[in-house]
Order: sequence, then structure tokens, then C-alpha cells
Amino acid sequence: MNTNTSTPPVNRKGSDEKSLKKFLQKDLTPYLVFAIPLAFMAIFLVYPMVVTMLRAFMPSGNKLLLGSFSLQGFTKFFESAMYQKALLNSFIVSLAVTFFCVLIGVPMGYFVARVKMPCKNLMLSLGILPIIMPSFVGAFTWVILLGRQGVVRHFLNFVLSPLGIEVPTIYGMFGMILCMTLTYYPFVFQLSYGAFASANSLLEEAGMLMGAGRWHIFRTITFPLILPSLGAGALLVFVRAIGNFGIPAIIGGDKYVLPTLIYFRVNGFWDLNGAASIAVVNVLITAFVLYLQKRVINRHEYETISATHSEIKLHEGKPIRIIAAVYCIIILVVSLLPQITIIVMSFFEKWVGLFPEGFTFRNYLRIPNYSSKELFNTFYLSVLATALAAVLGSLIAYITERKKPKGAALLDLSIMAPFILPGTVVSVALLSAFSGNSLIKLTGTYTIIVISYMVRRTPYVYRSVAASLSQLNPSLEEASTIAGANWFYTFRRVSVPLIMPAIISGSILTLTTLLQELSTTILLYSSRTRTVPIQIYGAVADGKLGEASALSVILLVVVFGIVYLMNRKQGKSIASSFKMG
Repeated sequence: MNTNTSTPPVNRKGSDEKSLKKFLQKDLTPYLVFAIPLAFMAIFLVYPMVVTMLRAFMPSGNKLLLGSFSLQGFTKFFESAMYQKALLNSFIVSLAVTFFCVLIGVPMGYFVARVKMPCKNLMLSLGILPIIMPSFVGAFTWVILLGRQGVVRHFLNFVLSPLGIEVPTIYGMFGMILCMTLTYYPFVFQLSYGAFASANSLLEEAGMLMGAGRWHIFRTITFPLILPSLGAGALLVFVRAIGNFGIPAIIGGDKYVLPTLIYFRVNGFWDLNGAASIAVVNVLITAFVLYLQKRVINRHEYETISATHSEIKLHEGKPIRIIAAVYCIIILVVSLLPQITIIVMSFFEKWVGLFPEGFTFRNYLRIPNYSSKELFNTFYLSVLATALAAVLGSLIAYITERKKPKGAALLDLSIMAPFILPGTVVSVALLSAFSGNSLIKLTGTYTIIVISYMVRRTPYVYRSVAASLSQLNPSLEEASTIAGANWFYTFRRVSVPLIMPAIISGSILTLTTLLQELSTTILLYSSRTRTVPIQIYGAVADGKLGEASALSVILLVVVFGIVYLMNRKQGKSIASSFKMG
């Protein structure tokens, strides 16, 4: 018996038409919307970084010659004394600043969290002020205090002169380390305070019952529990110290570091290829430190597995309370001296010796005439970049948290990479890709500054929204889709209202940091796009400290006002707004 097993012919034309019809009926809106941020990341982040890597292996100059290969930019670190000193200075400053920030911040965090003393909330709020103020503004106020004619230096030399001791000026390595330490210690202070305050004290109490001393308990129980937070704070300090341009540029004197060396190569010689080589070295150092930090933390990470949480018993002894209060007050007063000085200096023409001279309102009255364009540029560029970063960061966060496509981890890494990149490195990457004979020439335009701001600050919005989405159950969005709503309607009417607080929080943090941005703008601005931080930097270089102080006070009041209003609206502390860095 013959059985016919032949397969009937398939109507491929009908099958293809059915697939096409099904595809056209599908809601393509999410794919089109998601394509926008992905295209932006590819064009303005990945492409510039690739071009920068290529330029790093080319001869000195500004030409992008794909046929030529050279290690000239890297061999200078072995041949040039300037390059070697800049690299060594960057290591010394960054490591020293990290060490002193930990040395200052951890005890302060412990005292505020574990010792019974008044005004703790005030200390936490005041302790964040050095981060709010632009670091380069703090640098020039230390010139007023400890410069060649500085008021504090003048007083200390008067007191110490009978002993034959002379206080050094703020310029050089000492000044850079001091200024950065007093600017960045709040990162360690705030994060270690949070770790000390939230740690479960049951283990410590168990150690006491076993007869262990306080130092032994701190070393073997408390410290390992706060190590992840301490590592995060130390990493934030190191990344900002090695990428800081403003402080070394103002008080570094003849001591170059990598960011000022990059500025020197670009601004002095238009050597984009040489600057790219320095930028790559800077990035490799940062990446290595990040890897080292993660490895150390992973090897010493502990968890407390317990359903109960005992309230921490505060130290109430009189000696420890006095020591804690005096220590915290001294640190706060010293670190807030720049804010006090800048307000006083803004009402005077100059400050020589112990007292300022020439009381005047002219520094403020001249702002509308001499700084109107810079003020407009600052607010226009910052607000526009913040709005675009809010859209970009929210969409990418939605993609990674809700859609979870293949390569989501790579997308997360790409958008967070600029968070650890110095501003000068981002600027070099954009100049490398969009200057000279490139298809898209953006040098000297508002566009390149807005793009650089977005690339650097989108991680703030992205991380804030991603954290919010990870805590929200997607059932409401699924219910909207089941009810027949398309993706865009669901995203606009359901998802956005739920994540709006996170968007606002990330956007405010983005705006406040962009208003004081210098390290990115310094290589990208033109006479048409000059901002207030650039004008302050120029005024300090020209010795117009009164004018620089008045502009700095305006910037400080605006930034602090924005943060304060947001905190009042959302019910958060000022410190919580800056935990992302």
C-alpha cells in the first residue's frame, strides 16, 4: 500500500502578506521613540569616544589621518618632564585628597550618627554646602585667604613670625590638596553618616556582651559593614579630584595635572591628537581605580541577615560629646570660610592684608551691563540641556528597566560612563569628532555645549528614574495595555506620572551642576557662548576678585535656592539630593 507523504505546497506569497499585515498593525511607536535616545548615544557618545581613541594613536596635530599610526602621544609620558610631572601630580593630588577626605569625613559621619549632640540636621545641611558651590569659586576665595596677601596668611605670619615660621601660600600642591579636600569631604561624610546611622546595632551589642572593647568592635564589625559606602564615597572623591580643572587652573601655579595639560594642548596648540592621548591615560587611570574599588568591596562585603533592627544607642558621655561637637564645628567653619569670604568680598574692591578695602555696590550694579549675555547663556544652555537630559534619561531608563532588551547592561554602562569621565575628556571627544573637516562641524556653537552637558549629566536623571522604576510594579501599565491603550498613551498617562518625582529630582540635580559647569565648557565655548563660570574664571585670572565674587554669589544663591525649594516641595534633605554625586 502506497502512502503519499509529500508536503502540500506552501503559499509563501500569502504568508509574506500576512506577516507584513501583522507587522503594520503592530504599534511601532515605542520602537520609533526608543530609536531617538539610542541614536543620540551612538552619535554623540560612542562615536566621539571611538574617534578619540583613534586620534590618541596618531601623530601630534589636529588632523584625523586613519592611515598613520603613532605612539607619540603616549611616549611623551616617558620622554617629556612636563608630562611625567603632570601624571605624578595627578596621582599625588587625587590620592592625597581621597585619603584626607576619608580621614575627615568618616569621624565626622560617626560623630553625627552615633554621638548625642544638638543641631544634627543643621550640620548635615551645612556639610553639603561645599559641594553646592563651584569648586573653582572656592579656589579663588582661598587665594583671598591664603594667597600672597591673604588675610589668614597675613594673620598667621604675624603670630608665627617671632618663631621664625612662615606659612606657605595657597599656590601649588598644598593648595590644590587643601582646596579639593575641603570641597569633596562631604561625599565621604554624607555616605558614611548614612551607613553608620542605618547599620544594625545587634552585632555590636553582641560583641559588647562577649567582652570585646569598642575599638575591636569598630574594627571587626562596624567598619566592614560601612566599607561599601566608604568605598563609594572614596571613589566619588578620586574621580572628581583627578578630573578637576578649575582648582588646579587657579591655584596650581606651575604644577600641571592631566586636565590642565589637556587644556594646554588644546588651547595652546590645537593639538587634538595629543590631548586625546592624555584623555585616554586619564580614563584608564579612572577605570583601573573603579575596578580596584569594586574588587576590594566585593572581597569585604558583608550582610546582616536579621528580621529585627535594634535602635542604635548613642554615646552620651560628656567627653565624647565635647570632642564630637568641637571636631564637627571646626571642620564646618574651615570648609565654609570660602562662602563667608566670597559674600564679604563681593561688597569690596580689593582685599589686602587683614581687612577688605573700598566698600562698594558697583560689583553688583555692573552685572546687568557686563554680564547679561553670560547670564542668559548660562541659564539658556543649562535649562535646555536639563530638559533634553530629562527626556533622554527617562526613555533609556524605561528601556533598560521595562523592556530589558539584550544588551541592556551594555546600554547601562554606556550612559553611566560619562559619570566617571572628567569634563575635559568629554570636551576633547566632542572636539575630536565634530571639528575640522568632519561631516558635522559644531565647534563654537551652542549645540556642542548642550550636547556635552547632556552627555555628562544624563546619568543623574537616568539613575534616578531607573531606581524609581525598579520599585514600581508594572501592573498598572499592563492594565492600561490590556484595556486597549497604545504604548504612547500608557507611557504618557500612567508611567510618567508615577516616575515624575524621580524625573524632577534628577533634573534639579542636573540643573544645579550645569549652572556651575566649567571643566566641560572651558574647551568648547566661543565669544558668543561664554557662560558665567567662564567669566568668573577670566575675572580671577585678571585679578578682578570683587567682580568675580559678586558673580559667584549670584550663582551660589541661585543654586542653593533651587535645591532648597525642591527639598521643601519634595520633603527631602539637601544632602539626599547630592548622594549621586
